[in-house]
Amino acid sequence: MKSKIILATFATAFSISAFAQTPVTTPVDQVKQDNKVIRHENREINRDKRDISRDKQEIAHDRKERNADQRAEDRDIKNGNLADAEKMEKKREHEQREINHEKKDLNKDRKKLSHDRKERQEDINKRNKDAAKI
Repeated sequence: MKSKIILATFATAFSISAFAQTPVTTPVDQVKQDNKVIRHENREINRDKRDISRDKQEIAHDRKERNADQRAEDRDIKNGNLADAEKMEKKREHEQREINHEKKDLNKDRKKLSHDRKERQEDINKRNKDAAKI
C-alpha cells in the first residue's frame, strides 16, 4: 500500500515537472513561427527556380556546341576528311553525354522543386488553420 502511494507521488511529481517544462505557445506565436517557415521555404523555392533556369541555359549552350560539332562533322565527311570527322563525332558524343547528364539533374531539381512547393502549401494550410483559431 505504501509503495503504491510512493509510486503515485513520484508519478505526479514527474508529470508536473514535465508539463512545466513545455513552453506555452499562443496561437499568435504559432502563426508567426509558421510565417517564418513559409518565408524560408519561399526563398528556397526561388533559389531552386533560379538554379533550374541556369541549368536550362547551360543545356541550351551545350546543345549549340553539339550542333556546331555535328555541322563540322558533316562538313568534314562531305570534304572527305574522315579522320577529322571521327574526332568531331567523339567530341559530339561527349557533348551529348553531358547534355543527358544535365537533363537528368534538371529533372531531379524539378521534382525537388515540386516537392518543396507541396510542402510549402501544406505549411500555408496549417498556418491558415492556426490563424483561424485566433
